[in-house]
Order: sequence, then C-alpha cells, then structure tokens
Amino acid sequence: MRWCFDTSALIEPWVRLYPPDLFEPVWGKLAALAGEGVICAPVEVRIELADQKDNLFQWAKNLNGFFLDPTRDLLALAAQIVNDHPGLIKPNSPKSGADPFVIAQAELQGVPVVTYETMAKVAAAPRIPNVCAARGISYVSLTDVLRAEGFRL
Repeated sequence: MRWCFDTSALIEPWVRLYPPDLFEPVWGKLAALAGEGVICAPVEVRIELADQKDNLFQWAKNLNGFFLDPTRDLLALAAQIVNDHPGLIKPNSPKSGADPFVIAQAELQGVPVVTYETMAKVAAAPRIPNVCAARGISYVSLTDVLRAEGFRL
C-alpha cells in the first residue's frame, strides 16, 4: 500500500472535480490501484460513504481489497490519536468518525493520507491535515496520487 484515503478524497473528486460521467478513466485507474493493493482506506470510510446520496458508495463497495478491517494496532493507535487531538471527532456526527482511523492506518503503514480537507484555523478543532502535521504524516490530494502513479487522460 502506498496511499491511505480519507472519505473526502473520494467525495470531492466524485461530486465536483472528476465526476465519473466525464472522467471515467480516473475511476477506472483508482479501481485498478485498489485491486493492486496500492490504495486503501479503513472500513470506517466505507461506513461514511454509505450515507452518500449518489452512486459513489455503489462504486466503492465493489473495490477489491480497498477497505481494510481494523487490527488491534489500528484500534489502539486510533484511540491514542483521539486522545491526543481533542475535537478531531465530533460526537454524534457521521462525518468525522473515520478520521482517526485514516490517520492511524497511514501512520502504521508509513504512507501519506489522501484528503481534500484543509488545515483548521488556530482556534478551531483539528482536521486531518493538522493532526497529520503534528504526527509527521504527509497528506496529499487525489491529483498527487494520480500523478505519482503515472495516470494520464
């Protein structure tokens, strides 16, 4: 595995940047990368995608090997991340539940997080980029992944 995906790294491109009706080769490349074990996401991302009101969840749930089940190490590190970075997850919100798992998976594997989140302001609750920066984890966009993996339209 070379890249760990956050939910936003799928939603933002699917909805706004590379909609599949116009950019099907992007989504074909991602499916191929998932099948090769190059990209992944913790299963919590799949849970967040289930709330989508479009076909993204249908596409993603069929990716072979993309969604990784939690391990003891992942669960322990995700708990540590939540404790070390208060406000990262918002209780009773379906939108931030995967964040500590994404960060933990990337940290355990030594790979960048793929996200479209941006840094939170100083007084605001931390977001994925803030936590990644604090923990020495790189974070990139889908465009960076596609370039690094040699994708061309």
